[in-house]
Amino acid sequence: MIVVSRKRYLPVMVNTLVLAKEDWYYYIHRDVYDQATILADRFETLQSLVDLVGGNQGKEETVAWFYGTAPKPLHVLAPYLALIDGEVERDIELCCGVLHVITAMINVRSFILKPMEIRKSVSFSVSIREEYEMAWERFFSTSVPYEKRDEAAPYPLQAQAQPIQRAFEVPNVVIDEASSRTEKNATRKLLL
Repeated sequence: MIVVSRKRYLPVMVNTLVLAKEDWYYYIHRDVYDQATILADRFETLQSLVDLVGGNQGKEETVAWFYGTAPKPLHVLAPYLALIDGEVERDIELCCGVLHVITAMINVRSFILKPMEIRKSVSFSVSIREEYEMAWERFFSTSVPYEKRDEAAPYPLQAQAQPIQRAFEVPNVVIDEASSRTEKNATRKLLL
């Protein structure tokens, strides 16, 4: 899952990470984040990954733009935009939506390990826009707007964050007999 929005949300889906860059918030499933992190660590240059992914020609500008615009490690998924048949504009929402569908259908990390003949046969239609728009609507309808996060909690978050302070008495433990006579009844208070 990859979702992008200018509005900040508190995701309720398990294993959803939030990245921010400039005025955008990126919501990424942990699995996609892990794959992107491994790819970013493994490939130091954009061109080395572009050569492995392959795809359709003519998208070099969009790929380079997304690589420079998206936050790390999401930026490393830019070469997968070349797998789209048709034009992909330099629009962050469209690019993230396309990558949302691609990462749902293929494991981007293991894709580059497949034989070249198989990689050349993989392509996606631009009509996938409807698919990611429906998935994004579900995400936004289940997420909590960030400014309403306190209202959504079953108990206010400030009340849950209060430290617990209790005083109780603990007898001193003494090893030798001489000091045990003087400190036999001494106690001290501890604060947790």
